Amino acid sequence: MIIAGIGIMLSTLAFFLKKENIRVDKISEKLRELEVSLARNCARDAERWDQTIKLLEDRRQDIIKLYENLNKK
Repeated sequence: MIIAGIGIMLSTLAFFLKKENIRVDKISEKLRELEVSLARNCARDAERWDQTIKLLEDRRQDIIKLYENLNKK
């Protein structure tokens, strides 16, 4: 009787541990997907900022040339 009770306790414990392990695996997979998505977004943002900075520098140079041309006249 005691051995059967211990067996039932162990099987119940194993069931809940397995269920918890599945839940943790699903959360880990979602976390990996979010990390990949975040890395992609960071790369895109960095590229966009680089392009924006280049465009701003080009505009700055254009404005400098315009002021130089206005001051010559």
